[in-house]
Amino acid sequence: VISAKLSTKRAEREKCKRKLEKQERRIVELDNIIQRLYEDKISGTLSADRFIKLSAGYEKEQAELNKSTAELRAILTEEETETVNIESFLRAVKKYTEPTELTPALLHEFVDKIVIHEASKSSGHRVQQIDVHYNFIGEIELSPEYRTFGRKPRS
Repeated sequence: VISAKLSTKRAEREKCKRKLEKQERRIVELDNIIQRLYEDKISGTLSADRFIKLSAGYEKEQAELNKSTAELRAILTEEETETVNIESFLRAVKKYTEPTELTPALLHEFVDKIVIHEASKSSGHRVQQIDVHYNFIGEIELSPEYRTFGRKPRS
């Protein structure tokens, strides 16, 4: 589960990097286009009205790209932080791959918090959901049978 999450994060980060690089190239290209438009206006090969219309469109596109690249950089920073957190968690796991007992140090290293939900008595069994939130990575989604603990009620 964790290695799959790490692989997904890496793939998302690479996709985001490619998109960011493409947008940055387009911003540079737009700078060059706007500069050529200005030169054409100055030389008289482009009318002032046409220059205003064309440059306005390119300026708008460039502003949108600048906003988008800022958002992508923020996403990349967040993704890198999450990846570092997952890798930190995996390093901690490697330290305790086969513990013989659950020590307070081990518990504090791995677990951020444990949420115990109210018990219910559905289908004749007492069932209680327990969510474990791990340090660095948060809660790992498990199938329902691993998320609940139950016993038959006393007669």
